Amino acid sequence: MRMKKKTYELIIVGGGMAGASLACALADTGIHIAIIEAVPWQSDQQPSYDVRTISLSHGSRLIYETMGIWQQIDKNAVCPIHRIHVSDRGHPGIVHLDRKDAAVEALGYVIENRALGAALMARLEILEHVDIICPATVSDVDVGEDLATLICVMDNEEITVQGKLVVIADGGRSGLREKLGFLSTTDDYRQTAIVCNVTPGKSHRHCAYERFTPSGPLAMLPMNEDRCWCVWAVAEEEVDKLIVMPEDRFLACLQQQFGDRLGRFSRAGRRYVYPLARNRVEAHTGRRVVLVGNAAHTVHPVAAQGFNLGLRDVAWLAEVLVLAHDKQQDPGSLDILRQYENIRNRDTQRVTGFTHGMIKVFTSRLAPVIAGRNLALLVTDIFPELKQALLKRTMGLTGRQARLARGLELRELPLNKNV
Repeated sequence: MRMKKKTYELIIVGGGMAGASLACALADTGIHIAIIEAVPWQSDQQPSYDVRTISLSHGSRLIYETMGIWQQIDKNAVCPIHRIHVSDRGHPGIVHLDRKDAAVEALGYVIENRALGAALMARLEILEHVDIICPATVSDVDVGEDLATLICVMDNEEITVQGKLVVIADGGRSGLREKLGFLSTTDDYRQTAIVCNVTPGKSHRHCAYERFTPSGPLAMLPMNEDRCWCVWAVAEEEVDKLIVMPEDRFLACLQQQFGDRLGRFSRAGRRYVYPLARNRVEAHTGRRVVLVGNAAHTVHPVAAQGFNLGLRDVAWLAEVLVLAHDKQQDPGSLDILRQYENIRNRDTQRVTGFTHGMIKVFTSRLAPVIAGRNLALLVTDIFPELKQALLKRTMGLTGRQARLARGLELRELPLNKNV
């Protein structure tokens, strides 16, 4: 029998990676959750050459490991990154980073989206305290003094869902975020990312490449079966011809920009595109509402920071909510939400500033800037301390760490703890 009205402690709008991760992080904590997702719930996607991927940092792996999700991911869909090669096309600056520099098993991991999604869905489907409402869209929302009320449409029927806190996790183009009046600032890079699988002529040997070109960065991330996940940022005016040109011509253009470090590219999968911009929301919380993931901040894909930043949102929000639940506090109160926002502000500003700065510096054609950035690359390559500092940042290990990132389960939180 379909529910007409139900009340929860927590409503998560968006059942993608961020929303599903938050619900899984709150497993066995006693918090009752509703997930509202616009697309049908599917966990049986089959692998293909055109599979899309996500780049997971070492710090994010620690979070998923503590949650018990990492152990459930199909390892045939996971490729570790042992080395990172950074270069500036046409210039001498190069940095070689190795897992030995950070004393870790891997600097990061390239994971097929379907594999991570399947592990999250499998966990959610066995959690008694989680209701999944899908496919459903939010048609109206009212934030009251004690509860937020969402009107959802599913199978042409209206459902009323109420909760003490609404988490908006429906992506960078969140309509609900706009409806609730959250103000944001967008920096348009006038670039578009072309992403696809490619087959190189040489083995990648678990090395990720970040090559800066005048139009934008070009990343080659290692995948299993010696394929690579290509993320190529190009000028807006170039994307239309690149996306429709025959495969051999596309590979020739890619080869010209990337060079021959991986030999000759022989195959390209389906090409996807998305515009690149930095979107910053002025406040990530409001009365009974909090934004996480891309709904809160969108960054350039350079250095693969976006999803990892969002997962740290999830880890900290889960910790704040569990502590409030254990102390019988209202999770939607401004005091609780300000605690969360104060914790996350510095990390968010650091990552958005870091990625934005890299794009500005590495797309500049001013001679002094070019000389300065290449000197910085060469100096970084010489001094181990600089490499370690850079890796610590990109692996998500700087600043204050959430319990999940330190291997500590949330259900073991002491009641006398303050975040």
